[in-house]
Amino acid sequence: MTSYRDNMYVITCPARTGSTMLVHLLRSHPDICSHDEVFSSPGTIGGMTGTYLIKCRAEPGFASYLSAEKDRDPIKFLYKIVLDLQGKKAVCFKLKHDELVLPEYKALREEIVNDRDFRIIHLRRENLLRRYLSHYMANRVTGVTLAVRGQTVPEMQPVVLDPHECKKDFQTVLAREKEFEQLFVQHPTFSISYEEMIAPGAEQIQSLLDFIGVPRRELTTTTQKLGRADLRQIIANFEEVRDYFADGPFSKFFENA
Repeated sequence: MTSYRDNMYVITCPARTGSTMLVHLLRSHPDICSHDEVFSSPGTIGGMTGTYLIKCRAEPGFASYLSAEKDRDPIKFLYKIVLDLQGKKAVCFKLKHDELVLPEYKALREEIVNDRDFRIIHLRRENLLRRYLSHYMANRVTGVTLAVRGQTVPEMQPVVLDPHECKKDFQTVLAREKEFEQLFVQHPTFSISYEEMIAPGAEQIQSLLDFIGVPRRELTTTTQKLGRADLRQIIANFEEVRDYFADGPFSKFFENA
């Protein structure tokens, strides 16, 4: 299937790079329909926004219907449901690198690669140590991946990190970023980092709106930061990990810790 449209966007990124925050920021723009992880596990549907979310909440069985349609023909579901503008000027959804590398996502991945009307938003996190720590805490300690305003942020006790696991994770993330940059090299692309999203003024966010083709405006989100600012307070063996990476390319992740 082909689209011949210039208003379809895919956010692709490693996990724990602020992708949910970006989805919510874009969702606050009146001209953007911004879905989250629509292509979740088989038998479930999540991440939808707009009229589809409203209908899922209002009509028993509609979510199951959408889930079945997604599993039966994900490509048709992509074009017919996910890319429905719902009266907006642009539509986007998120596909993390962790999913894009899986065999069950092969057909979807190839469809997006072959349809060059898709515009790709590459999201990254500049400080890979903070990304790894966020992933570690969410998956091995708290089990919490998201908190919005009004919800309690879990208390985080100091953890011991294995420097070897950290290094392996850094290398995997960088390799996958390079892989998917190359995979989508023939698509219109835009790159933004988590650090640029939260920077004062967030100029790169405004440039992203230019890329999407909608008017600049202030964007908002109710998502809350889960991690602590001071790495020394959360990494129990901070000095050991920092010394392991001293004088190497990853030593910069420990600056202003």
